[in-house]
Amino acid sequence: MSGRNLNGEGSVWQRKDGRWCAAAYVPTTGGGVRRVYRYGQTRAEANNKLRELLDRAEKDIPVAPANLIVASFLAEWLEHIRQHVRPSTYAGYESNIRLHLLPRIGRKKLARLSVRDVRLMVDGLRADGLNPRSIQYAHATLRSALEHAHREELVSRNVAKLVRVEQPTTLKPREPLSVEEARKLIDEVRGHRLEALWVVLLMLGLRRSEACGLRWEHVDFEARTLRIAQSVQRVDGKLRELPTKSRRSNRTVPLPPRCLYALADRHSAVQREHGQPGRPWPPTGYVFGTAHRTAMEPRNLTRMWRALCTEHGMRTVPLHGLRHTCVSLLLALGVHPRVVMEIVGHSAIEMTMNIYGHVNLDTQRAALNHLDEQLSD
Repeated sequence: MSGRNLNGEGSVWQRKDGRWCAAAYVPTTGGGVRRVYRYGQTRAEANNKLRELLDRAEKDIPVAPANLIVASFLAEWLEHIRQHVRPSTYAGYESNIRLHLLPRIGRKKLARLSVRDVRLMVDGLRADGLNPRSIQYAHATLRSALEHAHREELVSRNVAKLVRVEQPTTLKPREPLSVEEARKLIDEVRGHRLEALWVVLLMLGLRRSEACGLRWEHVDFEARTLRIAQSVQRVDGKLRELPTKSRRSNRTVPLPPRCLYALADRHSAVQREHGQPGRPWPPTGYVFGTAHRTAMEPRNLTRMWRALCTEHGMRTVPLHGLRHTCVSLLLALGVHPRVVMEIVGHSAIEMTMNIYGHVNLDTQRAALNHLDEQLSD
Protein backbone atom coordinates (compact mmCIF):
# COMPACT_ATOMS: atom_id res chain seq x y z
CA MET A 1 0.00 0.00 0.00
CA SER A 2 1.49 3.38 -1.04
CA GLY A 3 2.24 6.06 1.54
CA ARG A 4 1.62 8.83 -0.99
CA ASN A 5 -1.53 10.95 -1.25
CA LEU A 6 -3.19 12.20 -4.41
CA ASN A 7 -1.74 15.24 -6.20
CA GLY A 8 -2.69 18.47 -4.43
CA GLU A 9 -3.17 16.70 -1.10
CA GLY A 10 0.51 16.51 -0.17
CA SER A 11 2.50 13.37 0.45
CA VAL A 12 3.65 11.25 3.37
CA TRP A 13 6.29 8.54 3.03
CA GLN A 14 8.98 6.73 4.98
CA ARG A 15 12.61 7.46 4.23
CA LYS A 16 15.39 4.89 4.08
CA ASP A 17 16.69 6.11 7.44
CA GLY A 18 13.35 5.19 9.05
CA ARG A 19 12.03 8.73 9.49
CA TRP A 20 8.67 9.74 8.04
CA CYS A 21 8.46 12.73 5.72
CA ALA A 22 5.51 15.00 4.87
CA ALA A 23 5.56 17.41 1.92
CA ALA A 24 3.08 19.87 0.44
CA TYR A 25 3.06 22.92 -1.79
CA VAL A 26 2.40 26.14 0.16
CA PRO A 27 2.47 29.84 -0.78
CA THR A 28 5.69 31.78 -0.17
CA THR A 29 6.33 35.32 0.93
CA GLY A 30 6.51 37.51 -2.16
CA GLY A 31 4.24 35.24 -4.23
CA GLY A 32 4.51 31.79 -5.78
CA VAL A 33 4.53 28.40 -4.12
CA ARG A 34 7.19 25.93 -3.09
CA ARG A 35 7.26 22.42 -1.74
CA VAL A 36 7.88 22.35 2.01
CA TYR A 37 9.07 19.28 3.91
CA ARG A 38 8.41 18.27 7.51
CA TYR A 39 9.74 15.22 9.35
CA GLY A 40 8.49 12.93 12.12
CA GLN A 41 9.45 9.75 13.94
CA THR A 42 6.10 8.10 13.18
CA ARG A 43 3.60 8.18 10.35
CA ALA A 44 1.01 9.77 12.66
CA GLU A 45 3.42 12.60 13.49
CA ALA A 46 4.13 13.17 9.80
CA ASN A 47 0.41 13.17 9.02
CA ASN A 48 -0.16 15.84 11.68
CA LYS A 49 2.55 18.00 10.15
CA LEU A 50 1.06 17.51 6.70
CA ARG A 51 -2.32 18.72 7.96
CA GLU A 52 -0.58 21.84 9.34
CA LEU A 53 1.01 22.53 5.96
CA LEU A 54 -2.26 22.01 4.10
CA ASP A 55 -4.05 24.24 6.59
CA ARG A 56 -1.53 27.04 5.88
CA ALA A 57 -2.02 26.53 2.16
CA GLU A 58 -5.81 26.65 2.49
CA LYS A 59 -5.62 29.88 4.54
CA ASP A 60 -3.07 31.30 2.09
CA ILE A 61 -0.53 31.83 4.89
CA PRO A 62 2.92 32.12 3.27
CA VAL A 63 6.09 30.52 4.54
CA ALA A 64 9.48 32.18 4.76
CA PRO A 65 11.89 31.76 1.83
CA ALA A 66 13.76 28.49 2.22
CA ASN A 67 17.17 30.16 2.34
CA LEU A 68 16.31 33.02 4.72
CA ILE A 69 18.54 32.71 7.77
CA VAL A 70 18.13 34.51 11.10
CA ALA A 71 21.14 36.77 10.46
CA SER A 72 19.69 38.07 7.17
CA PHE A 73 16.29 38.68 8.70
CA LEU A 74 17.73 40.52 11.71
CA ALA A 75 19.77 42.78 9.43
CA GLU A 76 16.62 43.57 7.44
CA TRP A 77 14.65 44.18 10.64
CA LEU A 78 17.27 46.56 12.01
CA GLU A 79 17.19 48.60 8.83
CA HIS A 80 13.39 48.73 8.98
CA ILE A 81 13.10 49.90 12.58
CA ARG A 82 15.90 52.48 12.41
CA GLN A 83 13.38 55.21 11.56
CA HIS A 84 10.78 54.02 14.07
CA VAL A 85 12.64 53.86 17.39
CA ARG A 86 14.82 56.19 19.40
CA PRO A 87 18.55 56.12 18.53
CA SER A 88 19.39 54.77 21.98
CA THR A 89 16.86 51.93 21.51
CA TYR A 90 18.27 51.13 18.08
CA ALA A 91 21.80 51.08 19.48
CA GLY A 92 20.71 48.58 22.15
CA TYR A 93 19.05 46.32 19.57
CA GLU A 94 22.10 46.44 17.28
CA SER A 95 24.47 45.64 20.14
CA ASN A 96 22.38 42.69 21.36
CA ILE A 97 22.12 41.26 17.86
CA ARG A 98 25.82 41.64 17.08
CA LEU A 99 27.15 40.39 20.41
CA HIS A 100 24.63 37.77 21.51
CA LEU A 101 22.16 36.66 18.83
CA LEU A 102 24.23 36.31 15.67
CA PRO A 103 27.04 34.19 17.21
CA ARG A 104 24.52 31.63 18.50
CA ILE A 105 21.54 31.49 16.12
CA GLY A 106 22.51 33.71 13.19
CA ARG A 107 23.08 30.83 10.74
CA LYS A 108 19.86 28.99 11.51
CA LYS A 109 16.97 29.05 9.03
CA LEU A 110 14.36 31.52 10.23
CA ALA A 111 11.44 29.21 9.45
CA ARG A 112 13.11 26.36 11.35
CA LEU A 113 14.04 28.34 14.47
CA SER A 114 12.61 26.40 17.40
CA VAL A 115 11.82 26.99 21.04
CA ARG A 116 14.73 24.71 21.90
CA ASP A 117 17.12 26.83 19.79
CA VAL A 118 16.15 29.93 21.75
CA ARG A 119 16.32 28.12 25.08
CA LEU A 120 19.81 26.82 24.27
CA MET A 121 20.85 30.35 23.31
CA VAL A 122 19.67 31.68 26.67
CA ASP A 123 21.37 28.82 28.52
CA GLY A 124 24.59 29.53 26.63
CA LEU A 125 24.53 33.22 27.52
CA ARG A 126 24.03 32.29 31.16
CA ALA A 127 26.89 29.76 31.04
CA ASP A 128 29.16 32.46 29.61
CA GLY A 129 28.54 34.52 32.74
CA LEU A 130 26.32 37.18 31.20
CA ASN A 131 24.31 38.92 33.92
CA PRO A 132 20.53 38.32 34.07
CA ARG A 133 19.68 41.87 32.99
CA SER A 134 21.77 41.55 29.80
CA ILE A 135 20.24 38.15 29.06
CA GLN A 136 16.80 39.63 29.50
CA TYR A 137 17.61 42.45 27.04
CA ALA A 138 19.05 40.02 24.47
CA HIS A 139 15.95 37.82 24.71
CA ALA A 140 13.66 40.86 24.46
CA THR A 141 15.44 41.96 21.28
CA LEU A 142 14.89 38.56 19.68
CA ARG A 143 11.27 38.51 20.87
CA SER A 144 10.61 41.91 19.25
CA ALA A 145 12.25 40.86 15.98
CA LEU A 146 10.33 37.58 15.80
CA GLU A 147 7.08 39.38 16.54
CA HIS A 148 7.74 41.45 13.43
CA ALA A 149 8.45 38.25 11.49
CA HIS A 150 5.18 36.78 12.74
CA ARG A 151 3.22 39.85 11.62
CA GLU A 152 4.79 39.52 8.16
CA GLU A 153 3.87 35.82 8.17
CA LEU A 154 7.49 34.72 7.87
CA VAL A 155 7.06 32.43 10.87
CA SER A 156 3.97 30.69 12.19
CA ARG A 157 4.64 31.68 15.82
CA ASN A 158 7.01 33.69 17.96
CA VAL A 159 9.12 30.98 19.57
CA ALA A 160 10.95 33.47 21.79
CA LYS A 161 7.70 34.09 23.66
CA LEU A 162 7.67 30.46 24.76
CA VAL A 163 11.07 30.63 26.47
CA ARG A 164 11.11 31.79 30.06
CA VAL A 165 13.97 34.06 31.08
CA GLU A 166 15.16 34.58 34.63
CA GLN A 167 13.99 37.90 35.97
CA PRO A 168 16.85 40.04 37.31
CA THR A 169 16.86 40.69 41.02
CA THR A 170 15.49 44.16 41.57
CA LEU A 171 17.68 46.15 43.89
CA LYS A 172 15.86 48.24 46.44
CA PRO A 173 16.03 51.81 45.14
CA ARG A 174 17.72 54.36 47.31
CA GLU A 175 15.24 56.68 48.99
CA PRO A 176 14.84 60.08 47.39
CA LEU A 177 15.75 63.19 49.32
CA SER A 178 13.65 64.01 52.34
CA VAL A 179 12.17 67.47 52.86
CA GLU A 180 15.11 68.38 55.12
CA GLU A 181 17.65 67.13 52.58
CA ALA A 182 15.89 69.00 49.77
CA ARG A 183 16.02 72.20 51.83
CA LYS A 184 19.70 71.65 52.48
CA LEU A 185 20.31 71.27 48.75
CA ILE A 186 18.47 74.53 48.04
CA ASP A 187 20.53 76.31 50.72
CA GLU A 188 23.86 74.91 49.54
CA VAL A 189 23.40 75.87 45.87
CA ARG A 190 22.18 79.39 46.60
CA GLY A 191 24.44 81.72 44.62
CA HIS A 192 26.07 78.79 42.78
CA ARG A 193 26.82 79.34 39.10
CA LEU A 194 24.35 76.56 38.22
CA GLU A 195 21.82 77.21 40.98
CA ALA A 196 19.02 77.29 38.42
CA LEU A 197 19.99 73.83 37.14
CA TRP A 198 19.73 72.14 40.53
CA VAL A 199 16.54 74.02 41.45
CA VAL A 200 14.83 73.06 38.18
CA LEU A 201 15.88 69.41 38.49
CA LEU A 202 14.58 69.23 42.05
CA MET A 203 11.35 71.23 41.77
CA LEU A 204 10.21 70.29 38.25
CA GLY A 205 11.56 66.73 38.10
CA LEU A 206 13.26 67.09 34.72
CA ARG A 207 15.19 64.16 33.28
CA ARG A 208 18.93 64.63 32.82
CA SER A 209 18.62 64.69 29.03
CA GLU A 210 15.76 67.21 29.21
CA ALA A 211 17.79 69.61 31.36
CA CYS A 212 20.70 69.39 28.92
CA GLY A 213 18.33 70.10 26.02
CA LEU A 214 16.68 73.21 27.49
CA ARG A 215 17.06 76.30 25.32
CA TRP A 216 16.29 79.89 26.26
CA GLU A 217 13.43 80.04 23.75
CA HIS A 218 11.74 77.37 25.91
CA VAL A 219 11.63 79.77 28.87
CA ASP A 220 8.74 82.25 28.82
CA PHE A 221 9.48 84.76 31.59
CA GLU A 222 6.30 86.72 30.88
CA ALA A 223 3.96 83.71 31.03
CA ARG A 224 6.14 82.11 33.75
CA THR A 225 6.29 78.77 31.99
CA LEU A 226 8.93 76.31 30.85
CA ARG A 227 8.49 74.16 27.74
CA ILE A 228 10.23 70.79 27.69
CA ALA A 229 10.43 70.02 23.98
CA GLN A 230 13.66 68.11 23.37
CA SER A 231 16.51 66.21 24.94
CA VAL A 232 20.26 65.96 24.40
CA GLN A 233 21.87 62.52 24.33
CA ARG A 234 25.10 61.00 23.13
CA VAL A 235 24.44 58.71 20.16
CA ASP A 236 27.14 57.10 18.02
CA GLY A 237 29.77 59.12 19.83
CA LYS A 238 28.11 62.49 19.18
CA LEU A 239 25.82 64.74 21.21
CA ARG A 240 22.50 65.02 19.42
CA GLU A 241 19.25 66.87 19.98
CA LEU A 242 16.44 64.31 20.10
CA PRO A 243 12.73 64.31 20.88
CA THR A 244 11.68 63.82 24.47
CA LYS A 245 11.26 60.28 25.79
CA SER A 246 7.55 60.03 24.94
CA ARG A 247 4.66 62.12 23.66
CA ARG A 248 3.65 63.05 27.20
CA SER A 249 7.20 64.07 28.01
CA ASN A 250 6.77 66.99 25.61
CA ARG A 251 5.08 69.39 28.01
CA THR A 252 4.78 72.94 29.31
CA VAL A 253 4.94 73.48 33.08
CA PRO A 254 4.42 76.63 35.17
CA LEU A 255 7.47 78.08 36.87
CA PRO A 256 7.19 78.53 40.64
CA PRO A 257 8.83 81.72 41.93
CA ARG A 258 12.05 80.04 43.08
CA CYS A 259 12.61 78.49 39.61
CA LEU A 260 11.63 81.71 37.85
CA TYR A 261 14.06 83.85 39.86
CA ALA A 262 16.88 81.31 39.53
CA LEU A 263 16.44 81.19 35.76
CA ALA A 264 16.32 85.00 35.59
CA ASP A 265 19.60 85.19 37.51
CA ARG A 266 21.07 82.57 35.19
CA HIS A 267 20.02 84.57 32.15
CA SER A 268 21.50 87.77 33.56
CA ALA A 269 24.80 86.00 34.19
CA VAL A 270 24.91 84.57 30.66
CA GLN A 271 23.99 87.98 29.24
CA ARG A 272 26.87 89.62 31.11
CA GLU A 273 29.20 86.93 29.81
CA HIS A 274 28.17 86.95 26.14
CA GLY A 275 26.29 90.20 25.63
CA GLN A 276 27.51 93.73 25.00
CA PRO A 277 27.26 96.65 27.44
CA GLY A 278 24.09 98.63 26.93
CA ARG A 279 22.61 96.10 24.50
CA PRO A 280 20.17 93.50 25.85
CA TRP A 281 21.13 90.03 24.73
CA PRO A 282 18.15 88.02 23.47
CA PRO A 283 17.82 84.57 25.00
CA THR A 284 19.33 82.05 22.58
CA GLY A 285 21.21 78.80 22.88
CA TYR A 286 21.24 76.31 25.73
CA VAL A 287 20.18 77.37 29.20
CA PHE A 288 22.83 75.15 30.76
CA GLY A 289 25.33 75.01 27.92
CA THR A 290 29.11 74.97 28.09
CA ALA A 291 31.42 77.99 27.98
CA HIS A 292 31.49 77.49 24.21
CA ARG A 293 27.66 77.61 24.15
CA THR A 294 27.39 73.98 23.11
CA ALA A 295 25.17 71.38 24.80
CA MET A 296 26.27 69.99 28.14
CA GLU A 297 27.42 66.37 28.14
CA PRO A 298 24.77 64.44 30.17
CA ARG A 299 27.44 62.29 31.83
CA ASN A 300 29.22 65.44 32.99
CA LEU A 301 26.00 66.52 34.67
CA THR A 302 26.02 63.29 36.67
CA ARG A 303 29.65 63.85 37.67
CA MET A 304 28.84 67.42 38.75
CA TRP A 305 26.00 66.16 40.93
CA ARG A 306 28.21 63.63 42.71
CA ALA A 307 30.89 66.26 43.27
CA LEU A 308 28.28 68.66 44.67
CA CYS A 309 27.02 66.06 47.16
CA THR A 310 30.57 65.26 48.28
CA GLU A 311 31.56 68.92 48.60
CA HIS A 312 28.60 69.82 50.82
CA GLY A 313 28.38 66.57 52.78
CA MET A 314 24.98 65.58 51.39
CA ARG A 315 23.72 62.02 51.04
CA THR A 316 24.54 60.91 47.52
CA VAL A 317 21.53 59.65 45.61
CA PRO A 318 21.51 59.01 41.85
CA LEU A 319 20.91 62.17 39.83
CA HIS A 320 17.61 60.63 38.71
CA GLY A 321 16.75 60.60 42.43
CA LEU A 322 16.03 64.34 42.18
CA ARG A 323 13.19 63.47 39.79
CA HIS A 324 11.92 60.85 42.24
CA THR A 325 12.23 63.42 45.03
CA CYS A 326 10.02 65.86 43.11
CA VAL A 327 7.33 63.21 42.62
CA SER A 328 7.44 61.95 46.19
CA LEU A 329 7.31 65.39 47.78
CA LEU A 330 4.42 66.54 45.59
CA LEU A 331 2.40 63.43 46.33
CA ALA A 332 3.18 63.71 50.05
CA LEU A 333 1.71 67.23 49.91
CA GLY A 334 -1.56 65.75 48.66
CA VAL A 335 -1.18 66.80 45.02
CA HIS A 336 -3.33 64.60 42.77
CA PRO A 337 -1.24 61.94 40.95
CA ARG A 338 -2.66 63.07 37.60
CA VAL A 339 -1.27 66.56 38.20
CA VAL A 340 2.11 65.16 39.24
CA MET A 341 2.10 62.94 36.16
CA GLU A 342 1.65 65.98 33.89
CA ILE A 343 4.36 67.98 35.67
CA VAL A 344 7.09 65.36 35.30
CA GLY A 345 5.90 63.94 31.97
CA HIS A 346 5.20 60.34 32.93
CA SER A 347 3.52 58.32 30.19
CA ALA A 348 1.25 56.46 32.63
CA ILE A 349 -0.11 57.23 36.07
CA GLU A 350 1.08 53.81 37.29
CA MET A 351 4.65 55.00 36.89
CA THR A 352 3.92 58.04 39.04
CA MET A 353 2.41 55.89 41.77
CA ASN A 354 5.26 53.38 41.66
CA ILE A 355 7.72 56.17 42.34
CA TYR A 356 5.53 57.15 45.30
CA GLY A 357 6.52 53.76 46.71
CA HIS A 358 9.90 55.36 47.43
CA VAL A 359 8.53 57.49 50.26
CA ASN A 360 10.80 57.46 53.26
CA LEU A 361 10.06 56.06 56.70
CA ASP A 362 9.29 59.47 58.20
CA THR A 363 6.47 60.00 55.69
CA GLN A 364 5.12 56.52 56.34
CA ARG A 365 5.36 57.05 60.10
CA ALA A 366 3.47 60.35 59.89
CA ALA A 367 0.70 58.71 57.85
CA LEU A 368 0.32 55.79 60.26
CA ASN A 369 0.40 58.11 63.29
CA HIS A 370 -2.36 60.14 61.70
CA LEU A 371 -4.37 56.93 61.22
CA ASP A 372 -3.74 56.02 64.87
CA GLU A 373 -5.07 59.42 65.96
CA GLN A 374 -8.20 58.94 63.88
CA LEU A 375 -8.85 55.54 65.48
CA SER A 376 -8.20 56.72 69.05
CA ASP A 377 -10.94 57.77 71.44
